[in-house]
Amino acid sequence: MNEKNEMTKPSIASIKAGSEVLAAYKRLARIPAVRQRFLGFKYNGLWFSDLRTLKKFMGVKNLHEVEFEADRLEGGSVTAEFRDVDGEFLWGAYLWNGAFRVGTSADRLILRTA
Repeated sequence: MNEKNEMTKPSIASIKAGSEVLAAYKRLARIPAVRQRFLGFKYNGLWFSDLRTLKKFMGVKNLHEVEFEADRLEGGSVTAEFRDVDGEFLWGAYLWNGAFRVGTSADRLILRTA
């Protein structure tokens, strides 16, 4: 394996349910050391293991279209759901303006290799 392939940075488009990542808000200088387990994407009570499956279900090609379609169908927000590896905290990043955000300040979600 070459250096380029050893440490592929995870993205919201590449992670699948069960993946472990380090997750943080864009404005924070450091990534928390606590590993997070990605549980999947949730929309209208339905769970999707990856973004490709969610986009296929909605018949769209990108995050802006996912957000538009979710709003049009009035099925609620689309969230990327996480749980810390110790199983204590369950939280979700919500889709807004074409990106997954965290908190009331709508900070962009950042993922790093765990």
